[in-house]
Amino acid sequence: MATEEKQASEVAEAAGTEDLAGDVAASAGGGGAAVVTPASGGTVTLELAIRRMFTRADFWHIHAVTGTIHTVIGLVYIIDVLQADTSRFFTGAGTEHLPFPIVLWSMLFGAINALSGLQPALLPRPFKDVLQLLGIGENGNLKAAGFVNTAAFYFFLTYQSLRVLPEYPVWLQPFDPLFAGATLVALVHAIFIINSWVSRGLSQGFALGMSLPLLLNVPPSYHLLLEGQAWVDKLTAIYPGWPLLFFSANYALAWAGSFVTLVLSLYERKVCSITDRLLLTLLAGAITFVLIPLRGYLLVPEWFQGQWMVMLTLTPPS
Repeated sequence: MATEEKQASEVAEAAGTEDLAGDVAASAGGGGAAVVTPASGGTVTLELAIRRMFTRADFWHIHAVTGTIHTVIGLVYIIDVLQADTSRFFTGAGTEHLPFPIVLWSMLFGAINALSGLQPALLPRPFKDVLQLLGIGENGNLKAAGFVNTAAFYFFLTYQSLRVLPEYPVWLQPFDPLFAGATLVALVHAIFIINSWVSRGLSQGFALGMSLPLLLNVPPSYHLLLEGQAWVDKLTAIYPGWPLLFFSANYALAWAGSFVTLVLSLYERKVCSITDRLLLTLLAGAITFVLIPLRGYLLVPEWFQGQWMVMLTLTPPS
């Protein structure tokens, strides 16, 4: 017990030295576990890194195992798509190699990872009630709120990824208003978390820059809330490549969010440096930024030939 108390004390002391940007990233996109092993100095070996990441606070190591599987398969899928699309862009031909069912399985592991990340032992303290957990109120825990919001967004992005595919179950379509409405609530919550950091020293301009890209999720949520399958059918009839593009884009965004959460966890557990954290986070963003417009240009070229508003609003042309 004395050892655990000492570790908790050292963790709290270490957390107090983190920079504000890292705190905002943790709250906006998840963060590391609340219980970590203190740094012992020197080089971090693979064995030490594994011991720090597979914490006893994680029940049966479910969060670590599922996160590893989701991250690896997702990275393979994204690289596979990038190499195929790059080949199509330059040569007119390209082939993806990863079977699609494996990609779907990775989404299941990602869902388990998101849920298991909400284990009370892994959430940053303190939180005495639901409001504090959601970052609401004077004593709202913004880091813990980030965990909850990131987990929710994983499910909503996954839902949107699958929703536009022909294989999406018909019996689930009536739930569109519920899922879409919850997505909009989570979007407002994410923007609230980001801007709550302004009163704690974050630049308003930086907060705005982080919030604006999130608004791109408003159009699909709006259409699914009010139109449902009719919207999917109409847009697909005009742009046959749109469902695959939308799936890949949302998958990449969900994967990037999960990956950034992993990077923040690596940093908080002293497995990587602050420079590594920055580079890996930028890498995840760069991969997503390249994949989505490249795939869009190949699958829905009309959007890059003057139909910008359709691309942004996802409203079928009259």
